[in-house]
Amino acid sequence: MSAIQNQKADNRALWIIVAILGFFFLVFLVFVISLMSVLGGASPKPDSIGVVEITGTIEKADSTINAIRKMNEDQTVKAVLIRINSPGGTVSASQEMVEAIGTIQKPVAISMGDMAASGGYYVACAGPRIFANPGTLTGSIGVISQVVEVSELLDFLNIKVNTVKTGDLKDSGSPFREFNEKDKAYFEQLGIDLYEQFVDQVASARKLPREKVLEIADGRVLSGRQAHDVGLVDELGGMAEALTYLQKQADIGEYDIVYPASSSNPWIDMLLTEGREQAGKAIKAGVDAITNDNSEIFKYLYQP
Repeated sequence: MSAIQNQKADNRALWIIVAILGFFFLVFLVFVISLMSVLGGASPKPDSIGVVEITGTIEKADSTINAIRKMNEDQTVKAVLIRINSPGGTVSASQEMVEAIGTIQKPVAISMGDMAASGGYYVACAGPRIFANPGTLTGSIGVISQVVEVSELLDFLNIKVNTVKTGDLKDSGSPFREFNEKDKAYFEQLGIDLYEQFVDQVASARKLPREKVLEIADGRVLSGRQAHDVGLVDELGGMAEALTYLQKQADIGEYDIVYPASSSNPWIDMLLTEGREQAGKAIKAGVDAITNDNSEIFKYLYQP
């Protein structure tokens, strides 16, 4: 190989090395700029109001409890707004959310969206100040339980389900046998106890005579304006009014509105959430009807 060819090969190798080093330098530069934006100009204002959203059917309280805990620990969060848009849901999850809201050591307010009914209203009662739009659907104080029975269908298909149990009521509510009068009396007893707990929660939280709560605790939904008239909500107004109230309660000036950080990819959530929820509800309904998942058969749920 000639000296000229050797020189060209050396130059080519040099350019390759320079290109590689340049690439890594650009990556490092982008990283530094991103880090500076996070630590510098993108930092939030000193004061903020945290917003915890409770949306859709209430089935699990884990994410809400975790969000409230983080808002409690964040020193820049001076007040917390609980934004509810829910028809309610399971009894235990609603009660766990109430307990979590009770641990907040900062000014708290409840803001109702389109709906805060049944379990949604139960949770709202945990807040010292409730805001509802005049057209919000709320109330629906009551308990609902629905038991699917497919025993006649199984007979038609000549399918038998053999159950071994230690008591007559052990499989009460099973879709595989007749729902008899003894089952009905048993379920009514359970439902009444859960209903009494709901009424007690409203009467205590809203400082209303129990008799007055019982007058409207027949499962009916109320508009926000009607609820305000009977003392179920404190003020008519939306999220803006609730934030203004919290700003005064926390005695702060300019503030940021912050939401709990999501651990998932927001773009994937945006594309998949709606389809996943609809498919999940359909599948769950079918599976529950067959397997009789009665873990939360009683619900604080508005279900027209």
